[in-house]
Amino acid sequence: MHPQPLWRTDFRQRISMSLWFLPTIFVALAIGIANLCIWLDARVGASIGVRYDLVSDPATAANFAGTIAAATLAFVAVVFATTLVAIQLAAGQYSPRTVRVFIRSRVTRLTLGLFLATFVFALIVVVSNRSAVTSAKQFAPVVSVSVLLVLTLATVFGFVAYLHGVVRLMRVQYLLETIATDTRKAIDANFPPLSDYVDIEPPAPSSSPLSLVYPGRPGVVTASDLFGLVELCRQKDCWLDLTVGVGEYLSHGTPFAIVSGADLPAGDVARFLLVRGERTFVQDPAFGFRQLVDIAIRALSPAVNDPTTAVQAIDRLSDLLVMTGSRPDPTGWRVDASGVARVKRQLRNFEALLVLSMTEIVRYGSDSPQVVRRLRAVLDELELILPGDRRPAIGTQRGLLQAAVESALPVPFEAMAGVADRQGLG
Repeated sequence: MHPQPLWRTDFRQRISMSLWFLPTIFVALAIGIANLCIWLDARVGASIGVRYDLVSDPATAANFAGTIAAATLAFVAVVFATTLVAIQLAAGQYSPRTVRVFIRSRVTRLTLGLFLATFVFALIVVVSNRSAVTSAKQFAPVVSVSVLLVLTLATVFGFVAYLHGVVRLMRVQYLLETIATDTRKAIDANFPPLSDYVDIEPPAPSSSPLSLVYPGRPGVVTASDLFGLVELCRQKDCWLDLTVGVGEYLSHGTPFAIVSGADLPAGDVARFLLVRGERTFVQDPAFGFRQLVDIAIRALSPAVNDPTTAVQAIDRLSDLLVMTGSRPDPTGWRVDASGVARVKRQLRNFEALLVLSMTEIVRYGSDSPQVVRRLRAVLDELELILPGDRRPAIGTQRGLLQAAVESALPVPFEAMAGVADRQGLG
């Protein structure tokens, strides 16, 4: 099956998930609906009179819409201010990598779009009704005012939902779970179950491989079009080894691939790589591990001193390690339609993810009995659940933990820290 094209991946990551894309669509819809309502008001031609439920004349409708526009604009300012405060707190307290969670929050984008749509709709109603005051034929703008009332009520409920969503995201357990959920999806995409694996015969090593140097702008490799690379190698009857993996920073002039069997221009290969400014979860499950580890070690810093948050991050890391370790390590090979291996990409296996998950937390948390007890429980759980071939890597981390504890933890606490506890100290 053809994977998602790079342009679509790029569009989703940079455009559709940005803070301005969805609000822009809402504003465009508001302009269209406002003009439709004005046209319907002229068609209906409701007579001017006293009504208890709707504004009954153009002058009053213009004043009403102007009041709503001013109030909505104030709401927009509050939303922006609250979002910026939440982003600043997230960057300082958790990790700069977690800022993307707040920016890409669906409730933030929907609420901002709703506010802007109400503001634009109210402005159009103000202009149209002030023009109608001086016209020879006047009518009550029943449709416009009714829709504006509905939008105003929706804005109020949206504001409450926004505050609830932002406050929930600022609670560390929801932030950790959001990151873990995205990481599980990335693991599913990059660590397929055993039933999806097929035996692949690697091609014979070439006697004169060609090293390719990256010719483009520097940045982080956020995705690669493996289908396109396989097709390119099939046409040239060669195979390609990508020496730079997704999530790595790629500088101009860096060797990034090795070609065997043909002379491929570096530009032809580079166009199948998506190089942008930051890492994403696309083809990069290690990014989720990195964020969780960052939150844990930030919580273990002397300035914060919050081992409970570190333990909550370790809870998610433990779950992700079990999920990853229970599946075979990906080979990185991609084959063409005839089953010939054409492309090999760099992927982190279980051992690399285990090192990523444990090393820095052991380094900065080895003097905390709560963290040490939770780490011991993680290693015990991994040894119990995962296949036997994972035990050497787990044993290495257990030895690292024991050596760090003996070096950092005061002697009176060693016995307490020697007990495995899934809750740390409860």
